[in-house]
Amino acid sequence: MASNNKLIAWIRIQELHKHLTTQLPFLLGTSIAWWFTGTLNWAVFAISVITVYLLTNACFISNEYFDYETDKINMERIGGDEVGVTTTGGTRVLVEGLLPRRQALIASIIFFFAAIPLGILLQFYFKTGVLTIPIGVLAGLMGFFYTAPPIRASYRGFGEAFLCIDNAVIPVFMGFYLQHGFSCWWLPLVVALPWIIHAPAMKIIREFPDYKEDLYVNKRNLVIIFGKEKMASVYILLTVCALILFIPVIFIVKGVVLLLLLLPAFFLLKSLIPAIKGEWKSKEGLDAVCRNGFIGMLFILVALIGIFLLGRLLSDFYPR
Repeated sequence: MASNNKLIAWIRIQELHKHLTTQLPFLLGTSIAWWFTGTLNWAVFAISVITVYLLTNACFISNEYFDYETDKINMERIGGDEVGVTTTGGTRVLVEGLLPRRQALIASIIFFFAAIPLGILLQFYFKTGVLTIPIGVLAGLMGFFYTAPPIRASYRGFGEAFLCIDNAVIPVFMGFYLQHGFSCWWLPLVVALPWIIHAPAMKIIREFPDYKEDLYVNKRNLVIIFGKEKMASVYILLTVCALILFIPVIFIVKGVVLLLLLLPAFFLLKSLIPAIKGEWKSKEGLDAVCRNGFIGMLFILVALIGIFLLGRLLSDFYPR
């Protein structure tokens, strides 16, 4: 029974459901590369997906380790006690003593180093390009130092910028780059602008329930620095921008496949409207804003991936 509980704890601390926030943008970049060229190196794709998993796991577990003091006093969790897409305050695996903290730190380091040979294989055997290892290392370091000293980005006011680059820009770019190199490198970034803009917006709004705890441990994120009122306005502005930035996709891909954009737009609006009304000031309202915003953010990626996959399959909608 004890071994089963420990296995469950190891599964919980990986936050596998949240791996979508790095795997889906990587899949988007790959989908755009296939749409643009009509070719896909499946070996590169498979190795890359595993590498993304390893780096993401390393970052999530290390963040759990270095956020221990904050998580220990965090009682006002979005989503209540159920761990889900909107949950704040970590998995609580370390807080509840289900795993020793030292083991978690060692596991995160093992995951980081396990990704290195795969990066070497991609760059030097599959010839995926000179940026393969440097950007992979950058992604790993940014994820680690998001909470780890001496940088501790999330404690010093630039955690949101780290998240935007590490979880949004890099995965999309690398999904394209590993398949297609530098040619038309700007295309995946333009397509992914709604995701790139809304990912840090979600980070901001999900910092609201942790305000007292973050203030207590001197975790100076943007909500602590500028206050909830101002950052609620920032969330609203960024969400509006995310909706507007669907427009470039309309000029890149034509046809009925664009109707898929209605799905993320629906949930983003369901998050935006109560945020504008100030309903984020109540716990129930904040739950709704975060839940719909998070679902909408993921559907941005799902919709865009669907558009470019279908765009390639339907011959009228891909570049010639």
